[in-house]
Amino acid sequence: MNAFFRCWVQVLVSCLIWIGSIKTNCFVYGNEDPSTEVGVPTAYQASNNLPPTVAGKPVCIKTKLYVEDVNSINALDMDFRLDFFLWHNWNVTGKLCEQYKIHLHQIGLFDNRTGDPIAVSESQFDRFWIPDTYAINAKSVDIPSFASSTKALRISIKSLKTCEMEYTVRLAAVVACQMEFKQYPMDIQRCPFTIRSYAYPSSMVHYEWVDKDKNLLKNPELKLLQHNLELQKQDKLISTLDVTYSTISVVFTFERQIAHHLIQIFAPSALIVTLSWFSFWMGLEAIPGRVSLCVTSLLSLFTQFSGIRGDLPPASYINGTDIWMATCMLFVFATLMEFVVVKFLDKRRQLYFRSQVKNSLFSIPESGQGSLVSLYSQTEEERRISPTDAAPRLAWNMASQQDTHRWFKPPSWSMDWVVVIDHASRLLFPLAFLMFNTFYWPILLNRQL
Repeated sequence: MNAFFRCWVQVLVSCLIWIGSIKTNCFVYGNEDPSTEVGVPTAYQASNNLPPTVAGKPVCIKTKLYVEDVNSINALDMDFRLDFFLWHNWNVTGKLCEQYKIHLHQIGLFDNRTGDPIAVSESQFDRFWIPDTYAINAKSVDIPSFASSTKALRISIKSLKTCEMEYTVRLAAVVACQMEFKQYPMDIQRCPFTIRSYAYPSSMVHYEWVDKDKNLLKNPELKLLQHNLELQKQDKLISTLDVTYSTISVVFTFERQIAHHLIQIFAPSALIVTLSWFSFWMGLEAIPGRVSLCVTSLLSLFTQFSGIRGDLPPASYINGTDIWMATCMLFVFATLMEFVVVKFLDKRRQLYFRSQVKNSLFSIPESGQGSLVSLYSQTEEERRISPTDAAPRLAWNMASQQDTHRWFKPPSWSMDWVVVIDHASRLLFPLAFLMFNTFYWPILLNRQL
């Protein structure tokens, strides 16, 4: 009796399971169009995950790009960080569109209405073909961590066999850029951000911009601290390893602003050079003051130049800042050298003058001719003449003689070359620096350096 009862219970449970499966199938497929769903397997088949090409023509992927933020423009690593939204649009026709509708039926999103976009959750993305867009010159591409989901897929049923796909993703990329610093700090950097399909050539996938003639969309509040930003669209074919890919790119043009560098580089260095010229008014006797002023100015320029070069990558060419700082250091070094040369000439003049005084004081004239001063006066009165009293008369008498010593002439009509050079430097150095600025700035501003 117990065995018979257990047998009937098993039969009853089997019947209930069979009835529940029938109800479930009616719920899923009750609203389907039998003309399009009969004979199609319920499990999605990805068709080898190939692009939905039609009659051998490539699938056209229309693209938009919205620039949210540009920051961290790094000259040392030659890259910048880009936050952007990427939007793709393409059409799927034929059996693949029918498979998409079947899958939408299975997840309860399709109700035979056309035109209204259907949002698909990220967990179902592997059931649909999505372009394998690849950034060529991106060092890294990340998903912003502050958002739980940054991808969106929408499907619009345009007709019985046409599905319009829209795919949007928010990404953050570190984009490499081959920068040129010959005109630094008035340089203009053009950095392309190029995207293409990673696996499919141009014969299967073709990218094109939506509204190519219009400006690229960007955040209206986007501002850069040291650059002016311009965006430009481009599209072209690129061959890589004998395979031609369809690519689109955004050219980021960074024009560096000069105001920051005027305050940080040019104005301080020009003031340091001007400060070194104060040594011309100190006189030849202020040796410690003139030397320390020039040396301190030279070291200050060297320290400033080292800090500037630390912000740029090592390069085999010179840039605009190198020329400016090298010229400033050359002017300060020339100021120091001018003092050395003038002091050397003054020292030689003093040594020669003292030797002449010594020879005149302690030598006996061969004849009574001439007007050299003797160590002794008249025979009736004897007195000693000090070198200080005899120096002016010796200089006059030696200059009046017909000899080769023309250097020391009477102060009333002689030219002191030591004083002339020191005084002329006060005017020549500023004029030379002004002439350098006259040629330097037009060339730098016109970016023809």
